[in-house]
Amino acid sequence: MTSSASLMLLLGIQLLGHKVPVDLVDGAHRLLQRFDEKVPALIANRSHFVFLGASHLYGVGLEGALKLMEMSRIFTQGFHPLEYRHGPISLVDERTAVVFLHSAGRREAETKLVGELQEKGARVISFGGPGDASFAVDCDPALLGLACLPTLQLLGERAAQARNIDTISPRHLTKVVTLA
Repeated sequence: MTSSASLMLLLGIQLLGHKVPVDLVDGAHRLLQRFDEKVPALIANRSHFVFLGASHLYGVGLEGALKLMEMSRIFTQGFHPLEYRHGPISLVDERTAVVFLHSAGRREAETKLVGELQEKGARVISFGGPGDASFAVDCDPALLGLACLPTLQLLGERAAQARNIDTISPRHLTKVVTLA
């Protein structure tokens, strides 16, 4: 079902009137390759993952958290960055990895939060902003989520592989949910 989220996001962006350039696919592929080279070191010894995104990136962060949890059975959470400071940040420690989808226009507040997370022991994986591992995403800010979504899905796959978990037949999950 990983392609389903990408296709729904693509359709939603187009319905809102945003043009999706063909080269976005190439950019997303390059991002995926750069990320895949670094992912083992980024997730080593991490058992708590937090996905942060504001505005249109909030839903993408939630989808990333869901995919990682479904595939790897690792505890994940998804929050708006400013919401995270009011309580959930108390769970951060040296076993936490934070995946941060940075928003245009919130640079100062988000940079400050990255520093606080690092001080508490978290490893921060950033898309479009500062972090322990920062990945530049060269596209219209409105398309950042679409460009990052395949990489977030790959993160779930790699986390599962690191734990020897079969993602083809996930435990307790079916391809179709039937409501009775």
